[in-house]
Amino acid sequence: MASLSQQKKHLSFSALKQAISLHFHAIKDSRVQGKCDYSQHDVLMSAFACMYFQDPSLSEFQKQMEEEQNQNNLRTLFNVEKIPKNSQLRDILDLIPSKTFAPAFKDLFERLRRQAS
Repeated sequence: MASLSQQKKHLSFSALKQAISLHFHAIKDSRVQGKCDYSQHDVLMSAFACMYFQDPSLSEFQKQMEEEQNQNNLRTLFNVEKIPKNSQLRDILDLIPSKTFAPAFKDLFERLRRQAS
């Protein structure tokens, strides 16, 4: 029988972050690519990080942390290359239909269901 830590490997932060990132990469970006300042993936991962850190102004928090400590959780933990401003984050998120996130939620729910079995 596998150890408890091996059984929960698919629920680790790294595994869940990677799964979410893969789902976000799969979402079609309807914007004109040459005119985009921020990748859709960076926006989606920033939004996910905002929920994770529960900070209403994530971009300001991260910029301040980067200036003061030369560290940035968005880059190191969430692989965000370019941090969108809050208004741009909301504007880009508004363009994405909520139903496009269904596969990510289904995957995460299935991981939790498997663990409960």
